[in-house]
Amino acid sequence: MKISDNISYITEAPEKWSLFRNRSYTAKIQRSDPQREYNVPGKKGVVYNYLEDSYEPVSEGGFIVTGALGEVWPIGESSFGKYGIDKTDVGFEPVEVRTIQWETVYAAIQIPAEIQFTLEVNYGERALLHGNRPGISHGSGDWVMVFARKEGQIFLPDFTDSGRIVNGRAMPIIYRPY
Repeated sequence: MKISDNISYITEAPEKWSLFRNRSYTAKIQRSDPQREYNVPGKKGVVYNYLEDSYEPVSEGGFIVTGALGEVWPIGESSFGKYGIDKTDVGFEPVEVRTIQWETVYAAIQIPAEIQFTLEVNYGERALLHGNRPGISHGSGDWVMVFARKEGQIFLPDFTDSGRIVNGRAMPIIYRPY
């Protein structure tokens, strides 16, 4: 996990992280087309996620998700299973879906809303995400989330995961306490 220095303390106290599982929620999904203009005027094959101020390229054969707060991001075919729809039913226009509730355990820690931070992710494409950025509602603050790994009888944050930022307002919509 590559985070900004001002929140590096979060990796030193894994016991302060909380555990979560995802909820089923309504989203939209569509096939991606690198030759199409999406929500970035004048740029083909790029989507902009306003929550984390991130521009991300779309790939041929991939998909674009619109999340619970209207945020947009690309996913590859390997992440498709979460969206509860057959691939053949997904075209180039958004279709509403209900996500599948998995039993995967995640570890997350909330960063107070007044602390701005960055997280570099790499899920096939690198992106620099911005947490608690000005002009966006965060509730009490955005969350840094990673997969949890089981060590003996307890779950701990897996800091080898590149992680994700979850907006503080979106957190109760898409995740539930473990």
